Amino acid sequence: MNSDKNGNINGLLCSIAYPAIDGHVHERETSTTVISFYRPGTRLRFLGGPSMVFKPRMLFTTYVAATNDDGTKYSPGPGRYIRIYTDTDRSQTQAPVDYMIDSSGIIRHRFLTPADPTVTFIRLRAELYDRNIKVQGSEDEQRAIRYLSPSNSYLQVTSSTETPRVGDFMLFRVNITQYVDFVYYHITSAGKLIFTNILPMDGSRQKTFDIGISRQMAPSAHILVYYVRYDGEIVADSMNFHVDTSSVTNHVNITVNRRKDFTGNTIEILAYTSPQSYVAFAGLGLVQTRLFPPGNHISSVMIYDELYSFDRYSTTSFQHTWYSDINIASNRVFFSSQSYGYDAGSTFNSTGMQIFTDVNIKAIPTTCNRYGLFQCTDGSCYPSQLKCNGILDCRDGSDEVNCNINITTVSQYKFTPLYLRLWPYWERELQLDFMWHQQFAYPDGRVQFRTTVPNTIATWVITALAVSRLTGFGVVNVPYIYEGTRQFFIKVEVPPIIRLGEQIGARVDVFNFQTYRIEALIILHASDNYRYVNIDRNGVVSSFAPKLTDGDHHVLVTLYPNEVRRLYLPFVAIVAGEVEVMIEGITGVSRDFFREVIKVNYEGVRNFYHTPTVLSLNNLPRQVNEYDITVPQHFILPIANTWDYVHGSATCEIFISGDVAGPYFLLGYDEWLNTDNLIQRTTAPSDSGIFDFAMMIYNLRYMLQGKY
Repeated sequence: MNSDKNGNINGLLCSIAYPAIDGHVHERETSTTVISFYRPGTRLRFLGGPSMVFKPRMLFTTYVAATNDDGTKYSPGPGRYIRIYTDTDRSQTQAPVDYMIDSSGIIRHRFLTPADPTVTFIRLRAELYDRNIKVQGSEDEQRAIRYLSPSNSYLQVTSSTETPRVGDFMLFRVNITQYVDFVYYHITSAGKLIFTNILPMDGSRQKTFDIGISRQMAPSAHILVYYVRYDGEIVADSMNFHVDTSSVTNHVNITVNRRKDFTGNTIEILAYTSPQSYVAFAGLGLVQTRLFPPGNHISSVMIYDELYSFDRYSTTSFQHTWYSDINIASNRVFFSSQSYGYDAGSTFNSTGMQIFTDVNIKAIPTTCNRYGLFQCTDGSCYPSQLKCNGILDCRDGSDEVNCNINITTVSQYKFTPLYLRLWPYWERELQLDFMWHQQFAYPDGRVQFRTTVPNTIATWVITALAVSRLTGFGVVNVPYIYEGTRQFFIKVEVPPIIRLGEQIGARVDVFNFQTYRIEALIILHASDNYRYVNIDRNGVVSSFAPKLTDGDHHVLVTLYPNEVRRLYLPFVAIVAGEVEVMIEGITGVSRDFFREVIKVNYEGVRNFYHTPTVLSLNNLPRQVNEYDITVPQHFILPIANTWDYVHGSATCEIFISGDVAGPYFLLGYDEWLNTDNLIQRTTAPSDSGIFDFAMMIYNLRYMLQGKY
């Protein structure tokens, strides 16, 4: 870690490595950790961006979110509030308004815009106070330009329904500045026209009406309201709102029942969803969700990102994403937003609709593009270098609109991702998975099954998703965190392949994750295939003539809370072939059993002998075949240290090939039998080449008869 010349470590990484040496067992391990340094802070953020549009003598609503630099909520506290200043280009300053910060972390600021038609610009500035002291560097600014109407005619649509839900009614209110007979409105979503109607004003400049929220409006919808003046001017306004689908969504809930198996070996999963839904479950290690967030979990934020992509050609409602950790999105909130359109043409475009008319709907001519410049909303021009530079160069702030800005300040640092910091130490974590299970829900929507928990030290993140013909796709909102570490268990390591007569030390790790001291009994069970190696005084044992005993062997171990002890149980196999080793750990509250099959080979290099025989099935009752391989009776060579062969090491394998009985494909359909994988001979000698050719002929005949 190297800081700058001023000693600033903000945005740097610190790598710490520390070795651990165990002199008793002569082991040395080195652990490494990486720490990220960033300056904690808090900032305010206007939802909807830096540029908005207002209409004289009408309500203006905006939202401000107080967030920490890592994206989490700024918690409420004594003397914590947000102060908002409002001023105009005519030096008409309103009194500052203070809003206390609640648990939501977002405040709403609503005021009546000035009635002066000469006011064309409004600036809002938000400041954060902690214990009545201003937090430096946390302020944010939002600017709004007046809706451009040649006749100073305005229309506004608002709603008193804060959370529109599918199946409910949503109330709208239309305000106009002049009397008209009719007002037209359209409901659009994802580029589709959902509903349209004509609203009679009945001699009033304000009218309230309601619309039923349908599933076709989810998740993002727009209402476009307009009328046509007698001189041909189109006066329009729109509103964006988020549709909550919780009333028709396929909800999935997970409950883990541990009380049917107190050992922790199995758990019962209880889930509830829509009836007859197809439900899938999965459990991954908690470390994987931190290395590759959000892991295997399909969150509601991911679904909203995908659904909102279908409505990317229009403006959407105000939304803010809360983070539980750095760059790990946990929740998203939505608020209805007013129109971003500064004239009739941009109002139609903001809802995803195109208007075709011979009436001039553009209040400001676009001439900046002739000179290679960008245009502000008020008609002024600016060079492309000022676009998205973090500074409001336009008076209305439109140069910072539609910029891909990181939501969290911490994400702007060039920190090394976690999965690159810890490689290859986290490779073990990729193997932590279980409970890949799927089934249909019962008619009452219940899903119930039992599953085995892996015997390892791990915290599991259990997720589920469901698909239904009626209620569609649903996921678990919050994954279930399950601690699957046993109170007591053992881990045993033995080699998979050994030589006959080789002494093996089974390494047994005994874990105690209880809050009190225990005594564990470790048992090496008796077997006719191996013997226990007795250790003499001071740990001395003979390598060629050890003292062997049979029967069960017990070792009593005392373990303190959260302690791990390592034992070595020596044994030696006395027979060749497959030997099953059984080791058991017993305590007063639990027991753990380990069983492993070890392959015991003879000493020396294995020789392969091949005896091919042609068998005629026509004379099978009269023909008796004998397969003889000449083996000398005396295997000890006189006056030599080497033996001719190892006594008792002979094994035999018989392969039958011919007609419909073969040849079977030993390694699958991609690799067939040949001299290499069957008789361990290369194709260089003539007999091996002939055998390989014969196997190829039999393969072709078999495939021809089977019509492959």
